[in-house]
Amino acid sequence: MSIRQYKPGDEKKIMELFYKVFQQKRSIELWKWKFIDNPEKANPFILVYEDRGAILGHISLWVNNAFINGSIKKVALRVDTMVDPDARGKGIYKKLNEHMLELAEKENITFLYGFPAPKANELFQKYTNAIHMIDMPRWIYVLHPVALVSAKVNLFKIFKFFDKLFEKNKKKNLIKEDAIKIVNICNKEFDELADRTKSMDKILIVRDSSYLNWRYFQHPENKYKMYGYYDDNKLRGYIVYKITDKPNTTIRIGNIVDLIVDDINDIDIQTKLLHTAIQQMDNVDFVQAWSLPHQYTSSLFKKQGFIHKDSPMPLVGKSISKSSTELTNASNWFICMGDVDSY
Repeated sequence: MSIRQYKPGDEKKIMELFYKVFQQKRSIELWKWKFIDNPEKANPFILVYEDRGAILGHISLWVNNAFINGSIKKVALRVDTMVDPDARGKGIYKKLNEHMLELAEKENITFLYGFPAPKANELFQKYTNAIHMIDMPRWIYVLHPVALVSAKVNLFKIFKFFDKLFEKNKKKNLIKEDAIKIVNICNKEFDELADRTKSMDKILIVRDSSYLNWRYFQHPENKYKMYGYYDDNKLRGYIVYKITDKPNTTIRIGNIVDLIVDDINDIDIQTKLLHTAIQQMDNVDFVQAWSLPHQYTSSLFKKQGFIHKDSPMPLVGKSISKSSTELTNASNWFICMGDVDSY
């Protein structure tokens, strides 16, 4: 029995464990994008618990650069922690977390964070002294109210034609803007934008061109759309969205996964980017986004008719560096859906 770092060839057993734990199949292409292709050199950060050739446990981090008070440091999103159901009760989870913390410190990772499910949340806090920072607020903008009701009550399906009228009425007031262009690849102007926005909040992931291209344009399964706002050919901001279908329903969701502008007080640019994304979303029943209470996006969403529906996902953090205690305060962070592997 031993805990060791990932080595090439472990993929097959890791994939088998993932299916056994989560009852979900994952393509090797998605696994490779998530753990191998990440442009940050600290990846892959994977530890496995091995017993007689079998991988019974797995813990991993998604390591990225972040601006912390304007300086670049490493932070890591905790992902894919799993223990074989037939091997639970042997302390594997606890041992994996202990080794992860030791290695993260050696790798100069400043802070760990995650958005765990309820049981994982309990164990993450128990074995690492992680702190529950906040439950992530979810904002929604309804375009097809009848479709949402009829998904639960079949009788209302006969009134779904009202949704087209409702959507047309809501979209007719959205601004169309010639300064906004579709983006198919991110270049050095995105590096410049990242540098100009590094102090937008005390803590935010570095969204330079290499990160954005990997995160949104190289994903093997998700299809994202990105639009940029240009002022005299200078990139001032961008928005990224994707459309998903809610499992086992007919509901289509538009997800605002990233929205960055170089001036948080420029409501005009923010509004035009948001309106463009909503206009381009075909046949979605509602739009959703994440935004912490202090973020400029919360004010934007509220002004544009979004409502704070709920806060379904906890944000939990763990300081590795003694100087990183301020990172456990959610009001210091800028977070959107794109900062999470599941979106």
